Amino acid sequence: MDRQQWQDFLSGQGAIWEGEKAHFPLTSSDDPQGLHLIDLSPIGAISIHGPDSQKFLQGQITCDLVNLPDGHSTLGAHCNPKGRIISTFSALKVSPSRFIFRLLRDLGPIAQQALAKYAVFFNTQLQDISEKSLWLGLQGQDAAERAARLLGCSAPATGAVVAFDFAGERCIAQSVNECQLALLVPVTKAQQLWQTLAPLCEVTGYDLWQKGQIDAGIPQINAATSGMFIPQMTNLHLLGGVSFKKGCYTGQEVVARMQYRGATKRRLYRAKCTGGDLPASGMEIYGEGKQSIGNLVEACHSQDGIQLLAVLTTAKVAAGETLRLKDGRILEIQELPYDADADPLA
Repeated sequence: MDRQQWQDFLSGQGAIWEGEKAHFPLTSSDDPQGLHLIDLSPIGAISIHGPDSQKFLQGQITCDLVNLPDGHSTLGAHCNPKGRIISTFSALKVSPSRFIFRLLRDLGPIAQQALAKYAVFFNTQLQDISEKSLWLGLQGQDAAERAARLLGCSAPATGAVVAFDFAGERCIAQSVNECQLALLVPVTKAQQLWQTLAPLCEVTGYDLWQKGQIDAGIPQINAATSGMFIPQMTNLHLLGGVSFKKGCYTGQEVVARMQYRGATKRRLYRAKCTGGDLPASGMEIYGEGKQSIGNLVEACHSQDGIQLLAVLTTAKVAAGETLRLKDGRILEIQELPYDADADPLA
């Protein structure tokens, strides 16, 4: 089954497509008590496997994989030598010789090409497996425990990764947080698994998953914003995605200097604005002057307008300036679920 066949299948299940996003307008409830089944087609996967995989990645990305236990995951980023983020991802450590990066699909080729420049010196292989596998999401209160009962596997703790068998194929479940579970399924079994889970869940569009990530303050860099931000600008250092103890990696000097000298003048904020067309990632954001004070990271539709994450100049936000998108819509700053002023070195 290729992507078009998958889209045709979901269209037959009531999906309306907006690019890679599937919407199910008749079942768009975001009731946190329900268990929602979500197609995660906008998300792709890169496989890194081989004897040197951990050694290779440890010298390239911001997070610490050596001290990450097998069967667990962590947020991370790959930076260029200037410390700018090429890609952000959730790194799933199956074993020291096998990792899977969950990241936005349109970022996959960029991330793979950037890593491949250094992989040639190690016994490791990079493969974009987005065409061979699909991500499905289960979202709701106690998602992991409820999904485990449906799938017949053990319930992973938050951040953990477990393998389970479905119809003779090996699949992977990642507990993203307390309410979100991501399932990596061979494309040949995706339709069968969907048909198994759909009668037991509420089928819902991708916006609900993205809203869950935005509410959690987790940045998702895409092709449009690749190269724009340093990790601290996206709060990645507050989410366990940057290690200041692991040693050298590409861009590490810039990232460390930014942290130790306290030079970050912009950081990630959560906000909302009125509905309408979805603003594009990378769109400039303005305060009360004519100069841009930041950029949009990502946005999604919700029942309460548009929810978004943006990197903004901290002084402008602290001064209480009116913030607006380039198209004039006013932003209303929302609280993050973590302390954005915390010191990760404390």
